[in-house]
Amino acid sequence: MTVSGSRRRPLVLRLSLTAAIAVTVAGSSVAFASPAVSAPMPVRTAAAPAFTAGLCEGTEYTPSEQMLDISGIRLDHYNDGNIVPMYGTTDRGTSAAVDAPVCGVRDVDGIAKSEWMYCTDFDLDPCAGVDENGLPVDKHNDEMGATVPSSGNPDLSADDLAVISWLLQNPAKLDGAVSGNGSEDARSARQTLVWCVSDYDNPLMADFKSLCDRNIGDDERARIVEIMNVTQTLDLVRKTPATGTLKAGETAVFTLNTNMYRKPINVQSSAGTELTVCGDNTKATLSANQLTVDGRGDAPTAVDLCLTTADSGDYSVTASVIPDSVENLHWNTAGAQCQIFASFDTVRPALMNASASVGYAAAPTTTPATTTPATTTPATTTPATTTPATPVVPIVPIVPIVPIVPIVPVVPGAPVPSQPVATPAAPAPSAPKQATGPRPVAIDGGAAEQNSGRNVAVAVTGLGLVGMAAAGAVALRRKRS
Repeated sequence: MTVSGSRRRPLVLRLSLTAAIAVTVAGSSVAFASPAVSAPMPVRTAAAPAFTAGLCEGTEYTPSEQMLDISGIRLDHYNDGNIVPMYGTTDRGTSAAVDAPVCGVRDVDGIAKSEWMYCTDFDLDPCAGVDENGLPVDKHNDEMGATVPSSGNPDLSADDLAVISWLLQNPAKLDGAVSGNGSEDARSARQTLVWCVSDYDNPLMADFKSLCDRNIGDDERARIVEIMNVTQTLDLVRKTPATGTLKAGETAVFTLNTNMYRKPINVQSSAGTELTVCGDNTKATLSANQLTVDGRGDAPTAVDLCLTTADSGDYSVTASVIPDSVENLHWNTAGAQCQIFASFDTVRPALMNASASVGYAAAPTTTPATTTPATTTPATTTPATTTPATPVVPIVPIVPIVPIVPIVPVVPGAPVPSQPVATPAAPAPSAPKQATGPRPVAIDGGAAEQNSGRNVAVAVTGLGLVGMAAAGAVALRRKRS
């Protein structure tokens, strides 16, 4: 890369900095007395009070309280919308000379956000320390101003910017160690790869050129530039079935098309179902929810993803990724004699999303025939109820009360002709009373008939009823003898 004489230290001074550089390959650290700071945000509308900043991702030691204390002049820098450098990736550096990358804090929508920042000038002062009073200082304990936004690093070409941007957004390998922000080793690998791009021609890097050639040589850099220059695509469609639903237990196939190569793409399905890579997809690897596809160029690669579930319902599959872009890089520096830091903006990039869904119908169920045992109702014996016999009362015709004609005593000597008398079913009437009073005398002097006009009909009626049960009257006639 082209070296800018106005920003580079004299060679003798740069050589003296090699004592501060410790590069250990494959699993240790790449350390340099320079930090990387996250990008600043616009000026706050309301000033924040003093606070203790949080740690950056994967910090493996406990920074001092002084490093995390954002107050005084550092708080002013923070409230002005600038990044505030705090501490390096390891605890080997002094308060004034820290190891790159550097953790810095900035305001993001009213929230203090701590991010790792990577240096892009191998031999410049980090200008990211603090003195015993908490003031920002350079390596020589000279007081420094704020770390402010930069338009970029003028020593880098467009291709350099593209490759560094990709390295800060994606994992890459350095002799087996995977780069990233999650640990000291991962950050050391990432910082070394960045230096392989920004300072490959720097004399101080001469001893490490072979390391750079093995891991990010001309061919790999060309591949990354291709990725950064293509129109990135992400598409997800149903393949089997293209339409309709599946039965529970069958497999649905989705096809993901993308040209974002060697970049982790988050894929997952709903309701806790599990996805697998299926079919002829030798260039795709799925680890947990991270899908990585190998390739290069603009043409997308199709990857089949399979989903199987035993339960009915609607299921969705989603894919999401932050597209690679040079614009995702933020640049910051504390001055011409200080390091220019690059950081990946984890706030601004828009997420690319793709999704598809499939429905599962419930598997048919066979209900076994159920035999219901016959229910035997025990016979109920109703005790016989003996109803006492009701005596049959003969129906006795109601006979009008017939006045009893007094019986005239029989005159002695005069025989009384016998007449048949029917015996009534009912008890005989009581004996008639004896006639009282003077005996009636006929005009002719004989005995008179015991009849009267008033009683003739009654007597006749009484005779007609003699044969009836309960007839209680006897008609008598006396005639003269």
